[in-house]
Amino acid sequence: MLNVQKLMNEYKRQTVESVNGFTTKAGAMRALNDAGFSMAGLLAAAESNPKLAKNGLQGVYAKPLHLAPASLSGFNLCAMASAGCIAACLHTAGNPVYMPQKTLSRIAKSKAYMTQRKAFMALLTFEIALTVRQAEKKRMQPAIRLNATSDIPFESVAVEIDGIKYANLFTAFPNVEFYDYTAIPKRALKFARGQFPANYHLTFSRKENNDSACHEVLNAGGNVAIVFGSKDTATQESIARAHGFNAPLVNADLHDFRPLDGKGVIAALYAKGDAKTDESGFVLYGKD
Repeated sequence: MLNVQKLMNEYKRQTVESVNGFTTKAGAMRALNDAGFSMAGLLAAAESNPKLAKNGLQGVYAKPLHLAPASLSGFNLCAMASAGCIAACLHTAGNPVYMPQKTLSRIAKSKAYMTQRKAFMALLTFEIALTVRQAEKKRMQPAIRLNATSDIPFESVAVEIDGIKYANLFTAFPNVEFYDYTAIPKRALKFARGQFPANYHLTFSRKENNDSACHEVLNAGGNVAIVFGSKDTATQESIARAHGFNAPLVNADLHDFRPLDGKGVIAALYAKGDAKTDESGFVLYGKD
């Protein structure tokens, strides 16, 4: 569990006065609504995702940003998407009753990000600042997962806050822990080599067609997430070894806060949603 008191010593950005020219959250949202994107906000509640809710046990208050994966919105937000990861995407996890509404919301957010970037980033920034204040009240570490169902290199998306231009949200909010999964080898390797801000953690995602990249990331000290068709830890380890992955395994289903995993490990996940019926090789199977 995190040393929350130590991490809470300094909350440098609890409030913001202006972002990208917008002085209020309502103003940024109004600009998006006027552009045809009706939405109540961007970040999902910390409790809305059962796995992210488990982060609370680690002293972490985390909120995700869910966008439409791959090219579902008409814009490709997952540059290295494969047939297997598209079919098995966490976008399909959850109660199927809510899927149509959830999909429309994520498509709207994705289109807003691509066509109304300044207003989108302003609204997102105001919501992150709110998350910091909420976490402080709960005496928890604030965390944000920007790519819950996308793979955008947010390290390259600048934002202007209170007249200061920041290279990305990570440098703007040094007290917030940001973390994501990525299927882009270049991003994963940059993280493994210490070339990203210290408060941004990346886990590389194994797919049916990138085993060589997975080994490269592990050898560089990075972490790789592998989805298994078994919940049994011993079986997962046996399957991993059979496929040439010899790094230690951590149970990535216990919580979602991957910065606690250490370095050079396999984040073992059990197949969820449509991944349960995967036959592409994205999910590694074995006998329970």
